[in-house]
Amino acid sequence: MAPITTTADLRRSGYSSRQAVRHCAPLGPWQRLLPGVVLTSPSPPTRLDRLRAVLAFTGPTSVITGADALVRQGAAVPLPRHVHVLAGSNTRRAHPGILLERTSRPPAVVERHGLRLAAAARAAVDLARRELNPRTVVAVLDAVVEARLCSPADLREEVKAGCRRGTALVRQALAHLYPT
Repeated sequence: MAPITTTADLRRSGYSSRQAVRHCAPLGPWQRLLPGVVLTSPSPPTRLDRLRAVLAFTGPTSVITGADALVRQGAAVPLPRHVHVLAGSNTRRAHPGILLERTSRPPAVVERHGLRLAAAARAAVDLARRELNPRTVVAVLDAVVEARLCSPADLREEVKAGCRRGTALVRQALAHLYPT
C-alpha cells in the first residue's frame, strides 16, 4: 500500500470505513492528512507526503505550481506554508493549507517523485505574480534562470500567454533583468 492513499482506495483494498477511522484515531498507526486522504504511517508527514496528499485531494488533473514545483525541479526558492495547486475550472475542492487556483489554461506537466508539477516557467510566473515585493519577484526569476530550468524568453512567453492579473512586477523585473 502506498504511504499516501485515499479512503476510496482503502475501501477498494478491503478496509471498511470503520477500520479506516480506527486506524486514523489518535493512537492508531495512520493519520488523516486531508478529508479522504490518509498517510499510512505514524511518523510526521514530510513535505513530499503533503504534496502527494494535496494531489490526491484535489484530483487527477490538478498540478502543483509555484515554489514547490520549482524546488522539486531544482530551483532554490523558499517554501511557503501553503501548497499552490492549479486545477480545472470545474474543481470545487479547497482546504486551508492549499492555494487552489482554477485555470482554463492547463500547464505543461513535469513528472518528478511521482508528482505532477507545472513546468518551470509557469511555476515561476505563478509564484512571482503573487508577490508584492519587487526584490522577491527578481529573486524568483533569477532562481529559475540560474538553475537553467528555463530561459528569460520562456518567462516572457509565459507572461504573454497567461492571465495579466498580478504580472506588472513580473513584467518590470523581466524588462530590467533581461532586456530584449
